[in-house]
Amino acid sequence: MTESASESTQSTEPPQPPEGDPPPEPVDPDPETPDPIPDPEPITWEPQTWYAVTAACRTPGCRQENIVVDIPMFYSNNGDPKFCRVVCAQDGACGKDATILTASKLDPQPPEE
Repeated sequence: MTESASESTQSTEPPQPPEGDPPPEPVDPDPETPDPIPDPEPITWEPQTWYAVTAACRTPGCRQENIVVDIPMFYSNNGDPKFCRVVCAQDGACGKDATILTASKLDPQPPEE
């Protein structure tokens, strides 16, 4: 018994990991956050025109991140893109500008009031 005890204490190699252990499972992204939205095509706005648009917030961590919303009536103001904005403001969202993804000119245009 003395020989086998001295042999095991003199071993300098680390123990080998068990063979056949499967690799760890890949971590899935948060299932509640939809896939990222691709960059939209540039939109040319006509001044004083009504559109139907889709928009999505792309702010990381926002409760509405990457969720596409339909906006059936959107006014283009003077047609300058800096004035054609959608703010992410639904259900405690971030309050930052959302990205307008698509715009379709309404035909016929609503009557002026």
